[in-house]
Amino acid sequence: MKTFRTTALIGLSLALSAAIAPIAIAQDAPPAAPAGPGSGSGKGGQGAPRGEGGEQRGGRGGAQAVNLEGSMKGMNRALKALKGAVGDASKKNDCLKMVSEMQRNCAASKTAAVPAEYLKNAADAAAKAKIEDEFRSELRTNMRLLLDLEDAIVAGKTDEATALIAKVEALRDHAHKEMGVKD
Repeated sequence: MKTFRTTALIGLSLALSAAIAPIAIAQDAPPAAPAGPGSGSGKGGQGAPRGEGGEQRGGRGGAQAVNLEGSMKGMNRALKALKGAVGDASKKNDCLKMVSEMQRNCAASKTAAVPAEYLKNAADAAAKAKIEDEFRSELRTNMRLLLDLEDAIVAGKTDEATALIAKVEALRDHAHKEMGVKD
């Protein structure tokens, strides 16, 4: 009788495991890509990169074009909000979120192609390459400033954070002037 109960219990356990396993596996699987244009094409079933320069952002949804203008505007919005909040210790977490948003947008901007309108006056391929190198160099400098800004906010050094915000603004203004960006 004892053997029968043990066998029945093991059988019931196996049956439940077999019934529950597909549900557990389905919960861990990434969501299915929506059907539509471009789905199922390319390697691995992902669509081809979109955007003029073939720039892309990774993620669960596959390749997406980086919107350079949107990323830059996102950095500017966060910078303006940060300027007003950095001196208030009670807004430390909000300030850190704004800095993180700026860092994310800065990193996204580095992956984007330089818009053709800013390269049109370049004399040759070497001049275009120089403009692109300067563009990315200034974004790397900006990222370093943003990392220092994050450290200053975490440490509660509001004077240092305010000075770093001024440096970020100066870099932005310089870069926009060099590129001929009209704000």
